[in-house]
Amino acid sequence: MSNSTSNKLNQALKKALISTTGILVVLILWHTLSKKYHPLILPSPQATWTALIKLWDSGQLWINIVITFRRTFVGYAAALGFGLITALILKASRLLQDLLRPIITVIQIIPPVIWVVLAVIWFGISADLTPVFLIFIVTFPIVFINIFSGLESIDLKLVEMAVFYRCSKTKVITEIYFPALVPHLVSAVSLGLSFAWKSTIFAEFVGSSSGIGFALSMANANLETEKLFAWTIVLILMMLVFEYGFLVPLNKRVTRWKQHE
Repeated sequence: MSNSTSNKLNQALKKALISTTGILVVLILWHTLSKKYHPLILPSPQATWTALIKLWDSGQLWINIVITFRRTFVGYAAALGFGLITALILKASRLLQDLLRPIITVIQIIPPVIWVVLAVIWFGISADLTPVFLIFIVTFPIVFINIFSGLESIDLKLVEMAVFYRCSKTKVITEIYFPALVPHLVSAVSLGLSFAWKSTIFAEFVGSSSGIGFALSMANANLETEKLFAWTIVLILMMLVFEYGFLVPLNKRVTRWKQHE
């Protein structure tokens, strides 16, 4: 084993040990404090674990995870596609830029709580429309701004040179446009999806009758604090899996790709 590989392994083990120690400290502190407060205020780790097992056994855990994931995917996929198309259209027309950029800015600065209230008024406590609408309206400006920034960063001199030498459109797209857009697309995906998850939970909490957000709302209404903590742990685990299973590898891959250009 080379020194480089050995050092990387040692660093990974050290990082894992520190992270594990931090989690253990939180669990010990949580256990200690739970003895001093009523379970309604702070349930113990054991009570939370029992609630989590009950959710698993009842089937509600996976049902609500799938519902929330589906809504997040649909809403964000729509925002990603529409944001990409809008950025391309506005980049090609100065008139449309002047016309639509202020509207997109207004959409972005309106707080999500206002959008979710409007969505409930417009769509009611529906199965999917209210959460999907909130995800779309919150993440669309993020996607648009990142992709438009990528388009703005493209070196027009390179494009002009490619046209002068009669390069094919495919080569211009793959060799000039795509490399410039990829980092901005990754940024849009990373930032937008974090907002999408939060928007889904918020919309389900306020304006839905299913999903993890609704389950949190019901636990809160019924004063089932151990269920509230159990669902919170589920959300944390989902975000960690998504972050370190998808976003971190994606960012590393893009970084390596840019370095090898």
